[in-house]
Amino acid sequence: MSALLRRCFFLVVAFALSGVFQSPAALAGTTGSIVGTVTDGKTLKPLAGVRVEASSPSQSVTATTDANGRFTFISLAPDTYAITLAKSGYERLVAGGITVQADQELSEQLSLQPSLQQIGHVTARSPLDLVKPGTTSDVYSVGQAVTAGAAPLGGGGALNSAYSAIASLPGVFVPPGQQGVNQSVFIRGGYYDQIGYEYDGVPMNRSFDNYPAHAASTLGQQELQVYTGGGGAGASATGLAGFINQVVRTGTNPGFTELSARLGAPAFDHDLHFEYGGATPSRSFSYYVGALGSNQDFRYLDQFNGAGQLATFPG
Repeated sequence: MSALLRRCFFLVVAFALSGVFQSPAALAGTTGSIVGTVTDGKTLKPLAGVRVEASSPSQSVTATTDANGRFTFISLAPDTYAITLAKSGYERLVAGGITVQADQELSEQLSLQPSLQQIGHVTARSPLDLVKPGTTSDVYSVGQAVTAGAAPLGGGGALNSAYSAIASLPGVFVPPGQQGVNQSVFIRGGYYDQIGYEYDGVPMNRSFDNYPAHAASTLGQQELQVYTGGGGAGASATGLAGFINQVVRTGTNPGFTELSARLGAPAFDHDLHFEYGGATPSRSFSYYVGALGSNQDFRYLDQFNGAGQLATFPG
């Protein structure tokens, strides 16, 4: 064999042997990649700034979509991944079962659905609820129906006043058997002169003894409010133990008319009241008229049932 032929033979054998003994890892890739695009599920426009996380038992990586909604993960270990998308204002999305193989590039098209946004908050409360939120102290409020239902608590002398309804509220004590203006009310253990009386927030305390300057009649009362504890910064009257506020009734549209009559026995409780009110559709003008007449018991000879006649007719 000539020298040239021997040289060619050895080169061919050497090349063949190098292919046999070369490591397979040097010939094939060991990682894969994932590329994708994220769009708005409603408008189908690309979404920028979406946080994208690809996680598997092997590794976890994160990225953020660019202005075109694209993201890229390279050098991922072969495994099964879950891709999680998150962006403010959109529902969170998890796409699982994405298998990455060596030397493979996966392309994913994903979309996020806009999440429901709270544009307002409305709380519906019954007018019979005692506790009203949003105040600096506990407020108990009763309407006309509760006031009328609690009237017997005060006895015959208080059927037409708000003291019976006041006595029905937590933390308030009204001694029974009282009548007229000089009624004592105790809120959370405070003394009677530590209570502020108001009409729609206007102070109604007498200056010389801090008693109420009215009999707390239920006529024309829309709502009765009792504040237990000190008032807020805007409180007008002086009240360390609490406040009693009567909300005055006003005319409404459509208008209203109420009539009632009562006749009792044997200690007659005559009663008659009349209420009428209305307003224009815009409520720029409203009117209210109320009348109340009552004769709760019989009195003989004079208003003291004859006691004042003892000096004239000694027994």
